[in-house]
Amino acid sequence: MKNPNTRFAHPLWWILTSLLLSSALIFTSASAEIYKWTDANGETQYSQIPPPGGIKSEKIQGATPPAENPGSTSDSLREQVDAMNEDTAEQQIEEKKQALSKQIDDAYERNCISATNNLAKLQQGGNKRYLTADGKVTHLTEEQRQQRINEAKDQIDEFCKP
Repeated sequence: MKNPNTRFAHPLWWILTSLLLSSALIFTSASAEIYKWTDANGETQYSQIPPPGGIKSEKIQGATPPAENPGSTSDSLREQVDAMNEDTAEQQIEEKKQALSKQIDDAYERNCISATNNLAKLQQGGNKRYLTADGKVTHLTEEQRQQRINEAKDQIDEFCKP
């Protein structure tokens, strides 16, 4: 008994299958034409098959073929998008610069207020208590107080706008 799968291994089977598929593709592209004619009753008819009996018909164009250079349209659109992206990027950069400038101005203002308050407290005089970095309370000597006054004045010069 013959193995039923051996017919697919035969070269003639592949040739016939290829021819059949090729002719189907050719027939499909040829059948894409549409015919228009007027029948005996005066009604307009449309069909993919030519009209019978030599009736005069008109072939109707299907979809128009793509442009010879389809990239030109997409290139133009791409250039427009790139230009908009550049404008948007420049606008975003400018907005970020303004936001950063405002943050810097705000920081300078906070530092100015802090330095001014520190100077005012230091100039009041008296033996005030201060907290050290390790959490202990201490009193400043006159020399330490003068040093801190000078530091506060330097900070005011740096952070306060004239």
